[in-house]
Amino acid sequence: CSPWSHFGSSHLGSRCPCKPFVQPPRLERHIKQMAQAIKDPKAVQSLISDMKMLAAYETAADWRETKAMDAAFNAISWDDEHVKAALPEYLSATGADRAKVDYAFNAMVPRPAQHIDGKQAMIHTWLKARLFSCNKAFPFEFNPYLK
Repeated sequence: CSPWSHFGSSHLGSRCPCKPFVQPPRLERHIKQMAQAIKDPKAVQSLISDMKMLAAYETAADWRETKAMDAAFNAISWDDEHVKAALPEYLSATGADRAKVDYAFNAMVPRPAQHIDGKQAMIHTWLKARLFSCNKAFPFEFNPYLK
């Protein structure tokens, strides 16, 4: 099929119906990832839920309420398989990917973990691994001039 064989036809300037459309592999992967995210949109809900529990944990710690601290700690999504898989990757990551995740985390949680509170540090690391998982699926873009 040549461009001239369909001169005057209705599909001039668009994809020729004589040739099958094949998506590039990268685009196909991206479409599959987006479809999976639409089917299972728990990433944002889980992030918000975990951040609420971090706030509850820190508030309970300020008031020295150990039962409330334990309840908030136990309510974190420790059983999330995506985050479990991303945790060792985050801990071993260096460079731009880790910097993006740390930047995003520090924007959301500007106060560092107390050095005497190991559970709070665990929650912070878990949230960073969650963000790393999200960044891996849908890379963060922090440049306001790229739109």
